[in-house]
Amino acid sequence: MNVTSRMQTLISSTTAPNNGTNCTEIMKTRNQSVELYLLILLICVFTFGVIFNSLAVWVFCFKMKKWTETRVFMMSLLFSDCCLLFTLPFRIYTTLHDWSNRILCNVVSFSYFMNTYMSIAVITLIAVDRFVAIKFPMKARSLRSPKKAAMACGIIWVLYIATRLYLEFGTNLDFRSPVFCFRKVSTRPLKRILYFTVLGSCVPLVILVFCSAQIIWTLKKKEKMSVSEEKDIEKSINIVKTNLAIFLFCFLPLTIGNIVRFILESIEVNCLLLKQINDFVHIAQGLSDLNCCLDSICYYFVAKEFWEKASLFPRFKKQLIHDQTHESSI
Repeated sequence: MNVTSRMQTLISSTTAPNNGTNCTEIMKTRNQSVELYLLILLICVFTFGVIFNSLAVWVFCFKMKKWTETRVFMMSLLFSDCCLLFTLPFRIYTTLHDWSNRILCNVVSFSYFMNTYMSIAVITLIAVDRFVAIKFPMKARSLRSPKKAAMACGIIWVLYIATRLYLEFGTNLDFRSPVFCFRKVSTRPLKRILYFTVLGSCVPLVILVFCSAQIIWTLKKKEKMSVSEEKDIEKSINIVKTNLAIFLFCFLPLTIGNIVRFILESIEVNCLLLKQINDFVHIAQGLSDLNCCLDSICYYFVAKEFWEKASLFPRFKKQLIHDQTHESSI
């Protein structure tokens, strides 16, 4: 019996709310269109992610000499992206094959899900740092420093690692199927997913939107002393908007999908509807992985010296330096 026939049989036998074994089988059925989409997307993300992040590692680790708040945040974000990139070959493999190694599944999924939320946390810290620099320029010198930035990143890393370790070793993982390592096939609502979504995604999203709105409002209110300064401010506003748009594009669908799925699982809706929202969440996870590549835009916008240091050819440096404006320090 092929996949389509099997799916139709299972759906016809499960027209009511969750129905035990049949519902579980429906959730485990692979959607070939979704798997093909993810295969293409993840291969592209991994290929370009390795290229962009390798360049970033070379610049931040070997070309930059001075430690600044920007460099600390960027290094933390870069490390998180590299850890997530490490898991992508395994994710690509799972779109083509079933897994049977539960230990390897736990290790890889531990790294994958932790670094997804670590990226969100670090991006939020960057937004807060910008907000402080723009909104409180006189106090920024005392509020901002490389050591404080490193401490903030360190706290976030310790908090997330400790939380993930507790969930991996201190709670029941019977809901996880190693065959579907990176996706949830159980119909049981998991509070841990809701907690991570609210605290690890919704709260940072509110902070990011607030900080971005305040930065834009403050810059628009600022007196323009010259045409050049007006252009610089306009560039800064566009940078903030771009980074916010990237964040929303990558993480908002996953956030909405997780919340909607939890609600539908809690009220025990029809299995076919659960299957559809589960596939949507699976697609949204692929979009969140795209952040590995799009963070390179953040590197360009935030790090003042990045492309100056990245330029291998002196004849390009003059133009690159000319293009740099004060917005990269916010």
